Amino acid sequence: MKQRFVSGTDFDLPNDEKVWSLISDLDRAVQQLDCDILAEEKRTLVFDPDNSAYPTLARSLRTRRDNLRATIATLKAGGPAVQSAA
Repeated sequence: MKQRFVSGTDFDLPNDEKVWSLISDLDRAVQQLDCDILAEEKRTLVFDPDNSAYPTLARSLRTRRDNLRATIATLKAGGPAVQSAA
C-alpha cells in the first residue's frame, strides 16, 4: 500500500458549505449525546450533576456535549481557526 502525504497546500480550504455541513453533523451529535445523557440519568435515577452518585458516563457525555457546543459556537462565529483556514 502506497503512503500518501498531503501538505497544507494540497487540499481545498473549507468553504461555507463544508463548514455548515460540519456544524449540522456536530449538532446531530449533540442531540444524540443529549438522548444518551437522559437515558443514563433515567437508568440510575440520578438527575443532578452535583450529586456524588451522578453516573460517570453521564458526566463524561455532558463534557463531550459541552465541548461540541463550544465548537459549534466557534464555527458559527467564524472564529480564529475558521478565519485562518478561509
